[in-house]
Amino acid sequence: MSASTIFATIAALSVAVERVVEILKQMFGSWPVFRLLFTPCKTQSRENVRCACLYLLSGTVGGVIAGVSDIEIPLNTRHPHFSYVIVGLLSSGGSAFWNHALDLMQAAKVQKEVDARDAVQASLVTAASANAGAQ
Repeated sequence: MSASTIFATIAALSVAVERVVEILKQMFGSWPVFRLLFTPCKTQSRENVRCACLYLLSGTVGGVIAGVSDIEIPLNTRHPHFSYVIVGLLSSGGSAFWNHALDLMQAAKVQKEVDARDAVQASLVTAASANAGAQ
């Protein structure tokens, strides 16, 4: 599995995780326990704890989706399900983060294509000038 395939898969999973968390927010947002989780806090320390809990929820949802969908990244570990945990944690980073990573990968690909095109053109110019000098 290539790096771009892994990034694209995790980006798509990240969007799915965001949707599932929004669905959970709509379904259970009125319950007192979940209201604390989904309502912004006034103090910074409580807001930090709330955000950490949301990331854990997102990571858990991502791990479950990865496990059910059998989405793995190649890891050399003894535990076969560790890949699902990693994919879940990566997917909790948010789609904006992964979209930025995909944009960077796309820019690198375009730059490689431009470099290859320039190298071919330079070799053609060199060959043409060598042929002109030989005649």
